[in-house]
Amino acid sequence: MAPPNTCLRRAFSTLDVVLTILGAFILAFALFQHGVLHNEQKVEEFHVVVISVYAIGATIAAGATLGLYGVRKEKQWALIVSSAGLMIVSLFLLLISIATAIEANKVEEYIEESYKLDRLHEASEERQHDVEEWQTMLHCCGLHNGFRDWHGHHPESCLCPEKPDSSIKCVTASFINGTDTIEEQVYEQTCVPLMVGFMRRAFNIFLTLLFGLCILVVAATALTIALLYQMRKKAVNNTSVVFKLTPSGSTYAQFSNSDQHYLLS
Repeated sequence: MAPPNTCLRRAFSTLDVVLTILGAFILAFALFQHGVLHNEQKVEEFHVVVISVYAIGATIAAGATLGLYGVRKEKQWALIVSSAGLMIVSLFLLLISIATAIEANKVEEYIEESYKLDRLHEASEERQHDVEEWQTMLHCCGLHNGFRDWHGHHPESCLCPEKPDSSIKCVTASFINGTDTIEEQVYEQTCVPLMVGFMRRAFNIFLTLLFGLCILVVAATALTIALLYQMRKKAVNNTSVVFKLTPSGSTYAQFSNSDQHYLLS
């Protein structure tokens, strides 16, 4: 078996090193998120997602490492196993990308259905906490009708800072503080439109990362197949047949010598 082309070998090795690092990073990210979900007691809700991320990271890292071993030691079996594993991962990533793209078109519908709340102050504590996290992150107040959704019971997440940025719009609203009614500056923007925009951007970033990773895996698989083809082609081309005028080999030599002896006698 002849060694592969130097340029092809270097390109393959570089790409496999990148994939090994990415696979290790995905595993570390999965482990971190697993710990976060475990602390929040939400592991069962995202059990399939966590296992899928673990499987993707492990397969990418193992396949790329095996590919590096195969090209370094010129082991065809290692390259075959590596290409098979990476091909499976690329198909899985493609399916996830398609499913994510489909779900991204339903973001607005999902948020509208999930946050049909007209009286936020009467919602459960968990729901109020969820809305307040959005309000703090997006600098908004209320879901569909602004601060009016709280019916005078505005949380602190609705209050504007003392010196807001020029991009933040605030309005004066009255809210109930015990038995008194006071006025405060609250965010004017409602949250639902901002939530929809945020989720769409998140989906777009996620899709970009998925497609980028899928392209890298497909490229590594293609390079692996090219290396295997080159190794086998050179091995066949380097096989030569040598013709000799004089017989060689113990058995044939004996028959040849005996024939000559018989003719001479």
